[in-house]
Amino acid sequence: MVCGQGRLEAFKVLGQSEIPAIVIDASSEDCLVMSLVENLARRHHHSLDLLRDIGRLKERGYSETEIAAKTQLSKKYVHGVIKLLESHEHRLLRAVESGKIPVSVAVDIADADDVGVQRVLRQAYEKKLLRGGRLLAAKRLVEARQKHGKGRAPTGERPRKSLSVESLLKTYENDVEKKKVLLRKASATRSELLFLTQALKTLMTDENFVTLLRAEGLTNLPKQVADRLAQSEEVSA
Repeated sequence: MVCGQGRLEAFKVLGQSEIPAIVIDASSEDCLVMSLVENLARRHHHSLDLLRDIGRLKERGYSETEIAAKTQLSKKYVHGVIKLLESHEHRLLRAVESGKIPVSVAVDIADADDVGVQRVLRQAYEKKLLRGGRLLAAKRLVEARQKHGKGRAPTGERPRKSLSVESLLKTYENDVEKKKVLLRKASATRSELLFLTQALKTLMTDENFVTLLRAEGLTNLPKQVADRLAQSEEVSA
């Protein structure tokens, strides 16, 4: 199976005997690439995902340019991740994937010695790459890296949350409730808009109000307001 492991598990949990699928004729190499690309495109990655997916493409002999094109990631990002991976900078990789530091800063930290790291942080601050909480997080990361090393490599898959009929039903009910809330808000907004339109329409028939608008130089209504009033008049007619 190239893609759709989660959907397959959901169908099994629901007791379905038939599952819609698209059968393709492809080599094992192409299947691997398609699976990796879909995984990269469909989710926000944790460091384990990034190491596994980009690492596999690199091991298969794909260049950084090819990996960037297939995954829709920037070449600079791919280059940085591969460099950190080859340097076994797992602690920095996790920081990049969690958004704590940009990949360019992580690469500079990996290339610098203990003294140079402080210069890297200062330059990142001056370039506005690290500010506030992100700068503090980067400093703590550097201290942890100096004290405990580069971090351990991922050793396996992240545990998958088991699916059940109850959990699927709960998710469905939550989605339905969210849609109901949106519908109620939309209905309330529509009522308020109709009220405001009618109020403005009434005011525009008041000669004193129109004279006041002219005195203030407000001879033309905004296009959206004028269109709304025109629609209201058409409905009334």
